[in-house]
Amino acid sequence: MTLTMSANKYYLCEFHEQHGEFEYSHYHVYSKKFLDENKININDVHKDDVKLLNHFFGDIDKDDEDEGSYWTFGRLVSYKGWEEIDQSELKILEKGGVYCD
Repeated sequence: MTLTMSANKYYLCEFHEQHGEFEYSHYHVYSKKFLDENKININDVHKDDVKLLNHFFGDIDKDDEDEGSYWTFGRLVSYKGWEEIDQSELKILEKGGVYCD
């Protein structure tokens, strides 16, 4: 079990949300296992950004695209990118309020 956990990769993903004049950045950690199970290719952002946005924000329609961002519930949301992180960083990120899958 420990070998499987340490061999897994983790990605810190950044999302942007604009609601009126307010803007927010959100962060979420995804495991390689989760991404594979949901057929999300982290390296092809333009192809699978809607899948990640659907998981994080819910109810994103590909047809509601506006120059790389998507409208949902009166707000504009987008996927900004990712950074690979070590498993040792997960507890620190969770304490900082980052949700880890």
